[in-house]
Formats: sequence, C-alpha cells, structure tokens
Amino acid sequence: MKNSIPSLVVFLAILLPGCSKAPTLTTHSADALRFYRDGVSLYDRFYYAEAKTALDSSLAADSAFAMAWLRLAVLYSSTGIESAARAAIEKATQLAPRATQRERLFISMWERRLRYAYNDAALVADSLIRLYPDEREAYVFRGMLYAYSKRFDAAIQMYQKAVEVDTSYALAVMMLGYAHSDAGENEEALRQMERYIRLAPDAADPRASYADLLMRVGRYKEALEQYQKSLELKHDYWYSIRSIGTVYLTQGRLTEAGQQFHKASPYPLQSVQFKASDLASDAYLEMQRGKYSDALRLYREALAVDSLNGNAAFGMVQALGKSKDFREANHVVEAIRRELERRNLTESPTMHDYYLMLARLWTEEGKLVEALAACDSALDFSTPLTRSSVYHQLAEIYLRRKLYDSALDACEEALRVNPNQPEALLTLTKVYAATGDKTMAKEIGDRLLDLWKGADPDYQNGVELRRILKMSHPPA
Repeated sequence: MKNSIPSLVVFLAILLPGCSKAPTLTTHSADALRFYRDGVSLYDRFYYAEAKTALDSSLAADSAFAMAWLRLAVLYSSTGIESAARAAIEKATQLAPRATQRERLFISMWERRLRYAYNDAALVADSLIRLYPDEREAYVFRGMLYAYSKRFDAAIQMYQKAVEVDTSYALAVMMLGYAHSDAGENEEALRQMERYIRLAPDAADPRASYADLLMRVGRYKEALEQYQKSLELKHDYWYSIRSIGTVYLTQGRLTEAGQQFHKASPYPLQSVQFKASDLASDAYLEMQRGKYSDALRLYREALAVDSLNGNAAFGMVQALGKSKDFREANHVVEAIRRELERRNLTESPTMHDYYLMLARLWTEEGKLVEALAACDSALDFSTPLTRSSVYHQLAEIYLRRKLYDSALDACEEALRVNPNQPEALLTLTKVYAATGDKTMAKEIGDRLLDLWKGADPDYQNGVELRRILKMSHPPA
C-alpha cells in the first residue's frame, strides 16, 4: 500500500497505528506519554522518521514504557527492519506484565502478528474487541487480517466499526478506500478517499492515497497532480516522492523515475534496508532498459545487503529468466517459497505474486503448459484488482501459442479495471499485429505512443512498440 513497486514488501508495509482510547497508559513520565502520543500521531500520517524520533524520546523518558516499545516494533516491521522489530517486540513483551490488561492484550495481538502467527493474532484481537469495544485499532487490525484472506466484506465491516467508534479516525477511512478498491468497487473507493482528505486536510497522505486509486484505474495525469498536491502539504513526504517515480516509470521516463526513487526513503534511519531498496529499484530500472546482466548484478548486491528484500528476490527471478539461467532462477524460487512458509503467507494474497512470478519464468523457459497452470494458481489468490496482471500473462502465453482469440479475450480481462494499463495495451498491439489487423494495431499503438512520448530512448517497451508498428506499417 505504501510502497512504490509491488512486491512481498507491500504485505509487510501496511501495519497501522493509532491512538488507543484506553483510560491510562502505563508510564511514570508525562514526557514519555507526550512523546508517545506524538509518535503515534506522526505514524498515523506515515511520517516514519519523525515518528521514530518521537518514540525514541518517549523511551528516553521512560525505558520501561511497554507500549512505546510496541509502537517502535511496529514501525520497524512496517519498514522491513525485521531484526530491530524482533528486539523491540521482545522488550515490549517483557515489560507487558507491568501494564494494564488492555495494553497486555494490545501487545500480545501485535506480538503474534509480528511473528506471523496470524490465527493467534486474530483470536487476541477478537478478545480485545469483546472486552474493550471502544478500541478502534483492534477493528482495523482485525480488518487487515480479513483482507489478507481476501474476505473484503468482513474487512470493510471491521473498518466501518472502527469509524463508528471514532468518526474522526482518518486511518480507518483510508483503509475503507483501499479495501473497496481491492474488491473492485472503484467509485466507492474514491468516495472514501475523498472523505479521508476531508478528515485530514493538512496531511500529505490522503492526497497520495487518493492518487493511488487514480493510478489503479489508469488516470495517470490526475494521479500525478494529486501526488504533487501532497508534496505541497509536506515537501519531503517520502511516499509521494517515490510514487511520482512510479508515474514516470509508467510513462517510460526511466531516468526521472530513478531520480525520484533516490530522493526519499520510508526508513527511519539509514539502514541496510534503505540501501537494499535503492539497489533493487535501480535493478528494476535496468530491467526496463533490457540490461538484464546489470539488473542481475544489482539484485545480487541488494540481497547481499539484505537477504529478506522481497523486491530483489522476486526481481532476481525475472532477471535470471530473461538471462536464460533457469537453473539458478529455480534455486531462488525455492528460497522465496521457504521464506513465504516461514512467514505463514502460503495461504495469503502474496501467493498471487509468487505464482505470477512462476508463470513469467516458465513462459521465458517455454514451459507454456506449466505457465498456464501457474496462472490458474495465481488467479486463485488474486483479487478483482490484481487479477488483471494474471490475465495479461495469460494473453502473452496465448500469443506465443498463436491462440489469438484467447489472447484477445485475456487482454480484455486484463484491461477491465485499468483500460490504460500500458503492458496489457502493448500485448494487445502485438496480438493485433500478429493477426494482421493493422488498423487496430495502429490505434492501440498510438495510444501508447502518446503515453510514452516522453520516454527514454532505451525504454524497452517503447522500443518494442516502435518495432511492431514499423513492421505493421512499413514506410512506403
């Protein structure tokens, strides 16, 4: 949700805090309490670096403040700094017996979530809700767990209950927006994000979240305007800076995208995760330039710095596939599978990414029957929003098998949510060109040429499009 390039990290990055309505928080220090509340408020806005500073100050005032340690653990986990998250949650757990029952349940709920015991976390959340029905965060927490299992109706109900508890709870409204979008209810999703903007008009994230939904339906120009408006509210908001890079990437403006990716980071300190993320972003851009050996080198460097970087691991499989090194690619796939099992994610929507990765790898290897089966598995774990990427891959497979009618049908499905999705439109252009329909190939191709009019010359999708159109319409 708050990440530039979709990956496993997206699953790890949606851990949301908020101000509990517990009558007391167990600390002896007024300063610790003040800094704690500041930290939670800042984290609600996704201002991670500022939130960490506040939480550090809270713990400096009271090192035995269990809830401050818990918040720090969630912050570290949300930015992928797993070792620091483990250390902080262990400290919170050690101190929890001194706290109130409500705090103990809250810490226990997150402790189970952070060690990937999702069912246990859900049981504790249910207990917290039953004993303290005004605990708004427990509803959001429970909603996220429902969303992980694609139970969007249940997730939406939980988020709505959080808003009923506190009608000013902007974060729950944001979650409603994303949940409706995930469920394919785009108009309602946009309405909820507009409500999010009204609830927090001076914060940067509501505009950015609204832009996210515009991106999902292909309204790229409007999305860019909203990200820019977000930066008017907070000029260094890392998420909008990086998301503008994603817009540029969609437009083929690779150099500018890279500059945006390097401008800001979500990490609260210059950690190894920060360096690995930058390396993985650079590798992805090299993939878009068709420089697969350079991309592979950068992905290796990223994983050497942080072996848990999901972007790098998934990207490395793609780079190895493009390099025709299928043996090593399968070794990396096995490592990814083991990590997914360690995190108890093998029944989660993350498996959509895993099976789609396999489908792309097997397509490169020419194992088209296996690739089709992987797409079927990916569809089992997809949402109305994410299944378009699977249909795009199906279209590529059908095109290779010269099943053009099936390829056209798959393209139609791939473009259902976002009719301007560039990769799907490129595949559609290839299908029309393959069938000899020069008129439609030119019509779709011209749409892409307009989108990519500012693209870098070495942007491979643009290069391929120009080649297709030249072949379809050779000069007289």
